[in-house]
Amino acid sequence: MEEKKKREWVKNAIIAFLVIMLILTLCSNTIVNYSLPEVSAQYCYSGQITNKVRGSGVVEAADPYVVTVKETRKIDSVAVRVGDHVEKGDTIYILEDGESAELTEAIKTLEGLKLEYEKAVISGGIESSVTNAVENGTAGDMSTNQAKMEKAKNNVEAWKKKVEALEKQQTEFSAGTATYVAEKKALKDAQENLEAWTKQNATDSSNVSDYSIKYESSKANVKDLEKQVKDLTKRFDDVSAGEITPDPGESLDDIAQDLKDLKKQLAAAQTENEANKKAYEAAVANEANSSEMISYYEQAVKNAETALEDKTYLLSVEIANAQESLRKAEEDYSELLETLSAQYGLESQISAIKEQEKVVEKLRESSVGGEITAPVAGTILTLAFMAGETIETGSEVATLQREGKNFTLTMEVTNDQAKYLNIGDEAEVSNSWWYSDIHARIIKITVNRDNPQSGKLVVFELEGDLTGGQSLTLSVGNKTANYDTIVPSSAIREDNNGKFVLGIETKNTPLGNRYIAKRIDVTVLAESDKETAVSGDFSTWGEYIITTSSAPVEEGKQVRLKEY
Repeated sequence: MEEKKKREWVKNAIIAFLVIMLILTLCSNTIVNYSLPEVSAQYCYSGQITNKVRGSGVVEAADPYVVTVKETRKIDSVAVRVGDHVEKGDTIYILEDGESAELTEAIKTLEGLKLEYEKAVISGGIESSVTNAVENGTAGDMSTNQAKMEKAKNNVEAWKKKVEALEKQQTEFSAGTATYVAEKKALKDAQENLEAWTKQNATDSSNVSDYSIKYESSKANVKDLEKQVKDLTKRFDDVSAGEITPDPGESLDDIAQDLKDLKKQLAAAQTENEANKKAYEAAVANEANSSEMISYYEQAVKNAETALEDKTYLLSVEIANAQESLRKAEEDYSELLETLSAQYGLESQISAIKEQEKVVEKLRESSVGGEITAPVAGTILTLAFMAGETIETGSEVATLQREGKNFTLTMEVTNDQAKYLNIGDEAEVSNSWWYSDIHARIIKITVNRDNPQSGKLVVFELEGDLTGGQSLTLSVGNKTANYDTIVPSSAIREDNNGKFVLGIETKNTPLGNRYIAKRIDVTVLAESDKETAVSGDFSTWGEYIITTSSAPVEEGKQVRLKEY
């Protein structure tokens, strides 16, 4: 009996132990369960979304004005700060006193060129008439001088042939090979040549008159076209600089095309004028030559007539005259060669001096003086230098946002997102209560060159109280479409690997169901303020996804479903 009671006690103790362990296990599971993050979840659904494309970008100046300096100067102080508004002519930088290094060097070079010219004049033994002609610009151009040289050379050759012919004739006459008939023929030839050259001279005179008219006409045409090009160039520069506005219906490209066409006309007119000039100079040379030949054959006729009376005497005199003319022609040719050689040397030096004077004058005209000022009214975007620094030639010293010019912002979107956008669409700025005066509008949609296969760039024009460098988030688009998979926007998460949602995997256990968070990578197709259309692999974990949680949830971790 006592043994039976003992077994009953042991049995009851074991049962009690098992009950206690069961209770503790249940309590432990309940405690652990309540320590898990509590999540809300729902199934994905299909339907319509009014698409909104969201993105961010940096505010940039639409048409910034870059201030450059074309001389090397040192900065004494900076008069403005980034963000300051300046009017045209306001001081940006104050410079230290002194001329630029470029102007000082240019003046030094000019003085050296003038000294070399003076040395050439003094030591070259050049006549003052040549020096004066060069300095006054009356020495003649290249084509004129070439014509002079050609004429002088031809004159030498002509007198050489003349002397040779006379000497041969004298030899033949002395030897008795020349007869009275030959002398008669000489007279006849001289008369015929005189007549021919007289006619030629009349033709040459007529040609001089004709080519003179053509040359003066083409020269006037060139002058008129040069003035038109100058006037249109100034108009193009004024329109480009915004100093004047183009006529209604006229664009800067129209003016540029007109200027290009006008320059072609000018080039054609200059070519025609140069041809007319050369033709005129050739006609003048021909007329002079024919006049000279008339004089020559007039004298030849007289000589031939006299030769019939005293051939020996006349030939001797004629040979002597021809020889003297040849000597004079050779002397003239030599002197002309030396003169032109000296002339070209001086002209080259004077040309270099004039060009250097232009450089000096240009540097003086473009000198910034004691300060660098704002060329246009606007807002300071950047300042490239500080007090004490030296500005090198051509440096960009500041950037301004011109008055009346808007800002732009470029946002990256996918090709799918770009389908819902159009040029002219208005965009909303995030935190609109903070940026209430900002308006954004799409002005360009273009391929993203960094991601041409799947991305595009959307350029917005911005208006309002903005400064360059601001970062803004915009939303744009209002097209409605049907989508197979839609989730609350709160379910979308993002990390370095992209956007994703957390699905729920259910595991059955003896103590009940366990819920595990599993990652599903998604691509956002469209989104509104509360809903987002996505695509992704929902086949493994179903379409039951976490929307909110009481604490951060990581992939693979157990969660607790919120009870409703």
